[in-house]
Amino acid sequence: MSFLDALKTRQALIEKIGYNEAYLCLAIALYIEEPDVDQLASIGLTEGSNDKKIDFIYHDRNSKSLVFSQGYMAKNTNDEAPSNKASDLNTACAWLISGDTDYVPEKLRGIISDFRESIKNGDIEHIDLLYVHNLPESINVTRELQTVESHLRSTLSNDSITIRSQELGKTKIEHLFTAQDSHIEVTDSIEFPGEIGIHQNGDNWSAGVATVAGNWLHQLYEKYGDKLYSANYRGFLGSDGRRRVNHGIRETAEKEPGNFWAYNNGITILTLSIGKNSNGKRILKGISIINGAQTSGSIGSIDTKKIQLDNVNILCRVIECSDQLTIDKIVRFNNTQNIITTWDRFSNDPDQKRLSDEFQELGYAYNRKRGFNNQGDQIGIEQVLQPLLAFHGRPRDAVRGKNQLFLQKHLYGDAFENKKARHIIFVYSLARAIDNKRLELKEKSTTETLISIEKSQLNLLRNLNFKSFLIATISGSLEVIVGKYCDPITVSFKPNAIKGTVLTDLSTRWLPVVESILPLLTSIVDPDTFFKNLSSQDNYLAQVKLQLDAMMVATNQQEKCRDFSTIVAAT
Repeated sequence: MSFLDALKTRQALIEKIGYNEAYLCLAIALYIEEPDVDQLASIGLTEGSNDKKIDFIYHDRNSKSLVFSQGYMAKNTNDEAPSNKASDLNTACAWLISGDTDYVPEKLRGIISDFRESIKNGDIEHIDLLYVHNLPESINVTRELQTVESHLRSTLSNDSITIRSQELGKTKIEHLFTAQDSHIEVTDSIEFPGEIGIHQNGDNWSAGVATVAGNWLHQLYEKYGDKLYSANYRGFLGSDGRRRVNHGIRETAEKEPGNFWAYNNGITILTLSIGKNSNGKRILKGISIINGAQTSGSIGSIDTKKIQLDNVNILCRVIECSDQLTIDKIVRFNNTQNIITTWDRFSNDPDQKRLSDEFQELGYAYNRKRGFNNQGDQIGIEQVLQPLLAFHGRPRDAVRGKNQLFLQKHLYGDAFENKKARHIIFVYSLARAIDNKRLELKEKSTTETLISIEKSQLNLLRNLNFKSFLIATISGSLEVIVGKYCDPITVSFKPNAIKGTVLTDLSTRWLPVVESILPLLTSIVDPDTFFKNLSSQDNYLAQVKLQLDAMMVATNQQEKCRDFSTIVAAT
């Protein structure tokens, strides 16, 4: 499957936002490894004109990152992408950093204000500037992006923020897409700088130990950059990404090079094969550093014009394997200490195996591992965790980062233990319905056809925390909505309502519920109180439920949800 093939599987998203926008969102989702493309699109796409040269913007407080992008789609795919579209990101940066928010559209004002507050509080560590298009990459665009990156870095004047610019043209996007299924992205033949000893062999793998020079590692990093870590779940976090650790590594290399081998844990390299060239030199076919990303990245970021690495030696394990299933296990078990892989340890949990079988019986694909979702209707463990927690009455927990959630076993248990696939589909299709409603309102904003109450609804939906609150609110009032008791832990669609359906069908069945609740919430929820005092959200949720239930009955909103209530299995 190619990237364009994966895009074609998302016809529902294309129908909602258009092919060009779906291309943009799918490419960015692939780049940041976000599996829920529909949610990302509903959050990140900007609406209408006067977007200040920002086609997409996504501020993730949990990962302390900001991604913003310009997009361009050409009809003639033999052309070169216009470099002026890349330079437009300079305008975007200016508005983000210092533009007068009185002249910024309401749709961007909140995001820009939140971003500036995060900058002020030291809560931004990564900024990605992306130029996404469907043409070949070019030197002219790269130069423009480097200029934009340099301007932003000098404007912010903050060395603790890693700023990266990327041209995501058709070749790069396809490369990223292909690399999902191939852990080793660097496939060149690379000369290894020494002999490999202390050999070990296993099923489908062989390995050995060597010492490599700092200069060799530096050259690899200089040539391949982040591609070196294609099989490492974390990758190099930047010289300031783990400030204390990476500063210590650099300091040892610079001040005590002779002791580096003894002080450092070393690195582990995964390669497809080990051979020899005509000169008898060891040759690695393909390379990825699966452990020691911070070591190699710190060595690679040293300025060799000032510091020589001749005397820096590093312990190195070399593992040779070409079997994909074995590679999966090698990568996983070499990275279990990294927070970013916390949900991988649950992939073989008995509940996850059971759920996978249940989803299959219902005709749905369920992915028990992390990563980019290249199928539109595939449901993944990391996509459903937050909606499930919100639906079970934990909206404040649900808005935490996924890494944090999977670290806490009781939250994982609340979401998955003894839960049925039908219940998960029920909850996740509600989350998708909310994303669809947000996209619908944003499209109306683009065409300037929003009425005043819809403006209020969109204002609430633009806040990322509100989605979890809305899911919790609907869950708490579900028995009033459907006219019968509903257990929030087990409620689901009736089996005959799921059979032969897709997520788009089920999320559409939720729309009358979402459209009944949202207008009522605009008159109950005070945005200032809600957004500025999240610590009181539990109490706020209880107060809203009492008012909402009364308003539902008084305005007979249940009538709008009658068809929905007929397909709900209460327990």
